[in-house]
Order: sequence, then C-alpha cells, then structure tokens
Amino acid sequence: MKNEVTIVVPCKNEELYIGHLLDSLREQQGIDGVKIYIADASTDNTRDVIIENTGKLNVTIIEGGPVSRAKNNGAALVETPYVLFIDSDVRFFSTTVIADTLEQMKRDNLDLIGLNIKCYDNDLIAKFAFKVFNVVNNILKYWMPFAVGAYMLTRTGKFRELGGFPEKRATSEDFFLSNMYEPKKFAIAKHYFGQDSRRFKKMGYFGMTWYLIKNFINRNNKKYWDNIDETRYWD
Repeated sequence: MKNEVTIVVPCKNEELYIGHLLDSLREQQGIDGVKIYIADASTDNTRDVIIENTGKLNVTIIEGGPVSRAKNNGAALVETPYVLFIDSDVRFFSTTVIADTLEQMKRDNLDLIGLNIKCYDNDLIAKFAFKVFNVVNNILKYWMPFAVGAYMLTRTGKFRELGGFPEKRATSEDFFLSNMYEPKKFAIAKHYFGQDSRRFKKMGYFGMTWYLIKNFINRNNKKYWDNIDETRYWD
C-alpha cells in the first residue's frame, strides 16, 4: 500500500496514547513502507514516546498546530492517491482495517470512508453513547455524510478540491469537511475504531452529549462557531 495511501496523525500532548496507536498500526496488514506523518504540537513527552515506539514504521514527525492545521500540514506532503487521517488516541480491533477500507474505496469508487466507533474501556455509559451515535450516523449518511476524523480515508485529489479541513473551525472540522462530499460517494465501513471515555470524563456525560447536540443544531450558525469555546473539548 505504500504507493497508494499516506497516513496523517494530528497530535498534541498524547504521551499516554500515541504509543498504543503506533502498536495498532504496526499490526495492520500490508502497510509496510506506508508513510506516516505525525503532525505534532506537543509540550509533554509525546515526541520521545513516538521515537521509542516507531519500530519499523515509516514515521516522520512534522510541525502540527490546531487540529485542522495539523491535518492540513500533513496532507500537503501527501503524494499518494489516498490519504488516511487517524487520531492519535485510536486503537483497532482488526488487523485488516486499513487494507479493507482501501479496497472498498477502490472497489466502490468512493471519495470518503469512515468507521463506526467503539469504546475500549469499561465505561458502560460511553459504550452505550457510542452505539447510539453509530445508529444515528448510519441513518444520516444518506443525506449528511460524516466520517469521524479519528478515521477518515479520502481521495487526496478530492480532499484538495474541497479545500482540506476548514482551519477557521476550532472543532468539528471533520463534520464540516465530510458534509462537502456527495452522499453517494461516502460509506461507513463495517469496521470499528476504538477510543476511550476520556471526553465524557472531562466534560461529563450530559455535558458531552449536549455539546455535540448544540454543535449539530448550530451547524449553519456562523456566530455560534465564531464564539465557541473549543478548550472544553480539546484541552
């Protein structure tokens, strides 16, 4: 796959997570030689963890920044027909996720593929919330494509045609970009990416849910997005 896809990972202060992602990537079948750009803006020991856990992965650390800028910085270096964006706290439940989604992209002539989400820790409320999200997202995909930015595979040319991630958006950049794709060119693959419940623990179960609902309701409200406090989610 090294001539077909490039992986871009935005990263900021993920010393507790990035090593697990690199372990998961190392287990993926067929990615020998695939270039992985980690767009890092960390002030902790994240870079040391990356260097210690790179192994045989083809990893290059580049300068990051806010999430959209970090992703766009990595995407600007991509020379392959496909680019895969993966968040630094992701884990996988299958060793063929990347190979399968890339094959589906080519087979079905798609422009964008996302995954369902699964909670990998023992937080039952977070597990339930992710299941509800998957159901809703799989219903809305026919009218409103949404590939969660934690795993977002797209054609490089189409990504650039759409202008990349909107850097004026401090959060929900994945939603705004996904919505520019044609629904018929979008799919949610039958795989999962894993994340833990840290966002729920940080913001509270109700707080996190209400935050996401408000974002959706105000998706076309410029004033709302100009004044949103993204630190509640990111920091």
